[in-house]
Amino acid sequence: MIAPIPVRCACGKLSGTLGHLPDRRINRVVCYCDDCQAFARWLGDDAGMLDEHGGSEILQTSSANLAIESGVDRLACVRLTPRGLMRWYTCCCRTAVGNTLAMSGVPFVGVLHTCLALPGREPDRTRVAGPLSDRLHGRYALGDCDGLDVHPHMPIGYAARLARLIAVARLRGDHRRSPFFDAVTGAPRVGAHVLAPARLKALKRVADR
Repeated sequence: MIAPIPVRCACGKLSGTLGHLPDRRINRVVCYCDDCQAFARWLGDDAGMLDEHGGSEILQTSSANLAIESGVDRLACVRLTPRGLMRWYTCCCRTAVGNTLAMSGVPFVGVLHTCLALPGREPDRTRVAGPLSDRLHGRYALGDCDGLDVHPHMPIGYAARLARLIAVARLRGDHRRSPFFDAVTGAPRVGAHVLAPARLKALKRVADR
């Protein structure tokens, strides 16, 4: 059982908890995809969000397991493309919070480590957040990645675990409990800003310099 993890933006105006979870209800990964890297650069938080190879640590779970207790009005959202993930952050200090699909009927959130109170050392991090299950999209990783155990794309086993996590959450009715969508209408709490293609291209080009 993973104990509740405090959630807090950098300035403290948004706070909450990532709830009491059995291990099977959470999936801890590091994603190296160019979209996650672009999101970090758009926020101006490369150093805080990305590791030395451009990876973002994410705790994936049902959106019902994330409770925002104060500052929900600080939530803002960006989409890198018109059909891309909804990437939630705070408008007060631009702290990344989590990624969701655009549909409230899919009870899923990938909570970014930037808003979580996690220990710095890996053994302690594993104790608090669970073991790291996968490193994904290694083809976008930066620098010398020799010795880095990362899949170039998305492992089949990872996709199966994630699908099961979402299916079970849907059966529990978790899609009706999300801090990002209205419980009655299913509409997002705020509209998403969609990046212009040229802006996204420029953000991704940084990695090639």
